[in-house]
Amino acid sequence: MLNVGLIGLGAMGRTHFHCWRKCPGAQLVAISARDPQALAGEWAGQAFNLGDQAAQRVDVSGLARYASALDLIADPRVHAVDICTATPQHAALALAALRAGKHVLCEKPMALTLADCDAMARAARDADRQLMIAHCLRYWPHYIKAKDILDSGRHGRAIHASLHRTSALPAWSAGGWLSRVEESGGVILDMHIHDIDVALWWFGQPAAIHARGHCRDGLPLFVDALWHYGAGGPAVHLHAAWDPNGGDFRHAFSLVMENATLSYDLSVAGGALRLIEDGKITTLPLDEPAAHQAEIDDFAACIAAGLPITRITPAESQRAVAAAIEELRQISGSGGG
Repeated sequence: MLNVGLIGLGAMGRTHFHCWRKCPGAQLVAISARDPQALAGEWAGQAFNLGDQAAQRVDVSGLARYASALDLIADPRVHAVDICTATPQHAALALAALRAGKHVLCEKPMALTLADCDAMARAARDADRQLMIAHCLRYWPHYIKAKDILDSGRHGRAIHASLHRTSALPAWSAGGWLSRVEESGGVILDMHIHDIDVALWWFGQPAAIHARGHCRDGLPLFVDALWHYGAGGPAVHLHAAWDPNGGDFRHAFSLVMENATLSYDLSVAGGALRLIEDGKITTLPLDEPAAHQAEIDDFAACIAAGLPITRITPAESQRAVAAAIEELRQISGSGGG
């Protein structure tokens, strides 16, 4: 049985908490949070881009509870640490856990700098422990199906793709950290990085990236990026926005191949994945999205079996950070406010 300690009980931490409670072959044995009410299981409703979380009281009896994340990491009963804190804490906590001999699951993005990403990957190798960054779209059935269809080649090569992800400016983050570019990287490193990872997963490293957007007080709010893949490769357009005036969360993609198009939009057709071929639209059957549960189950199963985690590697997560940093560099110099 894999004993897990969870650090952070914000929106994603609470999502992971419930997933660990359902994970076969693993048990949650410890939690850590700075908020004593959260640590006691008093979870008031919290806004999130996937919907407000219902107010609830959660039974945390039987769990070790730590105000200090480092105390949780030092607990000898903990075999693996799940880091769901604000991004600036990812690297330091992952390094402490890996050096203490723990496996690590860490929310995206991997870190804010490539130097920190390097240090995390090196620590995992040195400790002979697993490090996985929770890029949940690699477990999302719509994106998995699109990847399978693309790789099959039965509809020809990809010629164009667009990836879209927008929401209101996330004013709900604890202490407003998401609104500070030095802590979150703005929409690019926090939310847009999901689609950056998908583009890298589907198509590989682009030959060139061109990005434009808008910043407010240095915080990237909008980005439009065109990724070039050279002769014979697709043109890939990525759009993300944190709308300061509000609005619903939306994510979508279109994948145009030579002989068919895949279309997915959370706001269209109930979020179905549709195949458009010869003017005919077919809805493809898929399991209900349960990506967070699937990624946690995969992490635990690989560790239990002594197998490397291959769905998403530290090197791939670092490449996503590198692409995000390049877009951020271009946005910062593009004349946005």
